[in-house]
Amino acid sequence: MFEKMNSTQHNWNPPSGPTRRTILKAAAGFGGAAAAAMALSACGSGSSSSAAKPKTGKATLTNVEHDTRPLDRAAYAAVYQAFRAKNPDIELKFTEIPWEQARSKMLTLGQGNSLPNVGRMAWPADYAAAGMVLPLDDRVKPEVLARYDQMAIDQYSTQGDDGKVHLFGLPWFAGATAVMVNKTMLDKAGVKLGATWTTAEFQDICKAVTQTGKQWGVTLDGNGIGDPVQIFLMAVYAYGGKWVAGDTKSTTPEPLVFDSPETVEGIKWYLNLYKSGVAVPSAPSDTYQQRDANFIAGKAAIAWQGPWNITATQATFKKNGFDLVSMPLPTGPAGNTSVYGGGAAGIFKSSQKQGVVDQAFTWIDFLGSDEGEKLYCKANGMIPASKAARSDAYWSANPLYQGYLKAMESTPLMFPVWATGLESLLDTIVPPLLQGAFNGQVSEQDMAKKIQEQVVKGLQKNGVKTANS
Repeated sequence: MFEKMNSTQHNWNPPSGPTRRTILKAAAGFGGAAAAAMALSACGSGSSSSAAKPKTGKATLTNVEHDTRPLDRAAYAAVYQAFRAKNPDIELKFTEIPWEQARSKMLTLGQGNSLPNVGRMAWPADYAAAGMVLPLDDRVKPEVLARYDQMAIDQYSTQGDDGKVHLFGLPWFAGATAVMVNKTMLDKAGVKLGATWTTAEFQDICKAVTQTGKQWGVTLDGNGIGDPVQIFLMAVYAYGGKWVAGDTKSTTPEPLVFDSPETVEGIKWYLNLYKSGVAVPSAPSDTYQQRDANFIAGKAAIAWQGPWNITATQATFKKNGFDLVSMPLPTGPAGNTSVYGGGAAGIFKSSQKQGVVDQAFTWIDFLGSDEGEKLYCKANGMIPASKAARSDAYWSANPLYQGYLKAMESTPLMFPVWATGLESLLDTIVPPLLQGAFNGQVSEQDMAKKIQEQVVKGLQKNGVKTANS
């Protein structure tokens, strides 16, 4: 059922004076479009065809996904079986683009007019700016939207071609970063956990658990994409750091204020976990895989983590005699803002060309229903996106999920909607500076300043002007 896509990446310099759309469509490289298009065509999408097909009746769609674990494939299989029983005329072919390459390859497919029909809406702002996706506003009923917290809707809403904010993805699973804890290690160190903790208490607990050269309080990752940036930002947000002083939902560019004293304080606290010796020494070079391996092996008692690995981690902990619990983020002077994560499905413009938008929506509407969410999430340990579905005792009464459910209450939209490509820029900008800061080569003040300077330059290259420039 699943096929993995591969494509070759090339560099292409767009003509002078790029617009926000052209620079994003070209981000993955013009030359890679042909290879990526051939790979997707082999999966049977035929999305480059402009021949319109009936809006009703039989249709074969291609669904794209970026999670490639066997558990995720099993979760899709569970949903798809139930979907086909109700919709025998709609067939889906599932294809995978691994997360690390997904953004660039999807933009390449958009450049080559070879997009899948439907599937993961991971970077809605970038996709909308590149003219790859269709808004869902007129299709999703108000009673369906009412099932979600507003934060879930905000994450998948962004500025469209008309300058207005539209919904481009319908969520089906959700999560926020919380803290996984090896309670067994804390018990042996005589540490008792409360329902919450402050950043000072967090650091004290890490210190109490640490046995130099043997085990540490926390495992961190300073290398790779995604997690190093997100976890670093959560420490910054806890101390009051933010991207703009105004409304992040505004479509009007405003000054970036990331290089503030509050940001610097958050960076100091985060770096001190490493500099004081309570974090695993390999943190600067560790990726999220190595961070998780450190935690699972009992090398560290605490790890920032989304709910993605709950099932696998719990299974390993049981074998090793460890007790696993989750906690909300530590609270700093400005609270404990988490980063929203999860999955939403959207419709790509290839479906419009083929005349199968109705069928594509039928699929994502089922995937995001309470039935679809529960089938998917019970198969792989994820958390449903809708409030109704996750009120099921499978999640609401399970200690493993309590920290995550609490963290999901504090996930405001932190990136301004007008700053197209900001999240992707940070994956390039932050890790080298973070590694330098861990090793004492970059000061906290310089790190905050350099991040903001490079973000402003990066946004300008994306065709986005800020009030700082």
